Amino acid sequence: MSNGRRRGFVILIAGVALAFALRALPLYWSGYPSTLDGFDYAWLAKTATETGSLPLTQRADNLVFSTYLSVVSLVTDAVPLRSIQPLATAVGGIICFVGGVVARRVLRDSGSRDETATAVGAVTATLLAIQGLFLRRTAVPDEEILGILLVITLAFCLHLALRSQRLRWWLVVGLLLAVFPMTHTFSTFIAALVVTALVVRHVSVRLSLRSVLGPGALAVAFWAYMFSYYRFAESSTTLSVPYVNRVMAYPGLFLAWLILLAIGIVWVQQTGRRVKQVSYLAVVGSFFAIVGLNAVSPIFPGTTQTPPLILGLVAILGVFAVTAAFGLELFESYRGGAIPTAMFLAPVTIIGFGLTASLTPEYYDTVMRAQTFLHVPAAMLVGVVLVRLLQGVSRSTSGRTLRLALVALVLVSTLATAPLAYLTMDTATVPTTTYESEFEGVRFASTHTDSPWVSDHSLTRVGAHYFKAQVGYSAVANWLSGGPSPDCLVISQHSWTTTGAHLFPNAPGTVSATTYAEWTATRNVVYANTGNDPVSVSRPVGNATCAAATNQTV
Repeated sequence: MSNGRRRGFVILIAGVALAFALRALPLYWSGYPSTLDGFDYAWLAKTATETGSLPLTQRADNLVFSTYLSVVSLVTDAVPLRSIQPLATAVGGIICFVGGVVARRVLRDSGSRDETATAVGAVTATLLAIQGLFLRRTAVPDEEILGILLVITLAFCLHLALRSQRLRWWLVVGLLLAVFPMTHTFSTFIAALVVTALVVRHVSVRLSLRSVLGPGALAVAFWAYMFSYYRFAESSTTLSVPYVNRVMAYPGLFLAWLILLAIGIVWVQQTGRRVKQVSYLAVVGSFFAIVGLNAVSPIFPGTTQTPPLILGLVAILGVFAVTAAFGLELFESYRGGAIPTAMFLAPVTIIGFGLTASLTPEYYDTVMRAQTFLHVPAAMLVGVVLVRLLQGVSRSTSGRTLRLALVALVLVSTLATAPLAYLTMDTATVPTTTYESEFEGVRFASTHTDSPWVSDHSLTRVGAHYFKAQVGYSAVANWLSGGPSPDCLVISQHSWTTTGAHLFPNAPGTVSATTYAEWTATRNVVYANTGNDPVSVSRPVGNATCAAATNQTV
């Protein structure tokens, strides 16, 4: 093994170790899930381990992750509520490793020397480990982390299957496609677009009846299987299906974007580099423009405005995004470049559809979700640029300082975005997790009374997901905006007087410390604790009937 290749492997190992460490950081603040949906998965796994079967009252795309969590909990003899966050840490670190391995193979197949390919793979893994937005999405315990991992693996395996026509790769592809709809709906759409893009690119290079009928039938069959599964789940079972209705509301528009994807995968790999750079910057620029506009004024009235700290960190990410534009030559090779090209154009298609379908919070959420899948191919592009700069340093002393400064700028600025992973997006406070004190307050309110209770959006989600309590937050939101005191049991927090109560998708609501103290003094406080964010549970004086939570969906 050459010295350069050995250094590359050392960097890869260090980068993956850093990925695990950063994704384990939420455990420093709390052993509970760092995303609210994690409590629902923990309940499903707990029910499965206790009864031997998954309750079919969940989403149709929760089955794989819930089963996976159940198995891990049984094998490790751990409570699902406590094992789910470490599990997310492990999967998130593996994603970075797989991203680095795929990047190395892409470079090798594109004609690069083994030493260069190893270096790019190592840098890619390191960038994925520290880049704030990607770190955020691969540190939370939900089914999307499995979806991201499977999308990367599918793109790699399908491209090798199309090129080699070997049975073993087709078997792996078939298995991956079979589990996608039960793993994560949004990732399944991305996977279907990746499959479409790779098949079209393969046919454009090796045009024949065999290449059209075989791979083409695979792509059509997967789209049919995906929609059939979700239609069956929604119409014939108690399972719910997210996202699909957004596509079915504008089927013609989605088909138009699918056709643009098919044209784009061929056009991108044949057009000039300057045109590719302009097109790429236009795509990523739209994301930064949306975040910037939302910081000036909420795009949707009444929803959360981008906090200045979040805006600043996202702006720093612009260095990473612009750097990727100088590595777009990676898209030009069919043997290797088809993989990152398909992985880039698939989420771009969803972003384009979301921006042109409807100006509503649901489609805005679609756009924000899709950008997560852009980070892997973008990291590969940035890895190519950084390795090229470092190789220039070793070959010549001319411009050595400038090259090293540019590499340092990209790495330091990317690392500087890491706090995005731990900040709540509406209040820009750390951490974005549930404290022990918060969970204990929810546990008390949910287990010591059968009546509904109210709180802010975060705590009511915990109650509804894990304890299946009757909850709501409209009464709290009304009180925080000057309305009457809730006539229900209320879980309140000290942070309501500082950063505010979470009222997603609306902006946070705050109350002064004096008003909060006077309000609690007029109620019967039946529970209180201490901690990072002290929680109180209070009920109104008298025999008021709580109706605020019975008709509200959290």
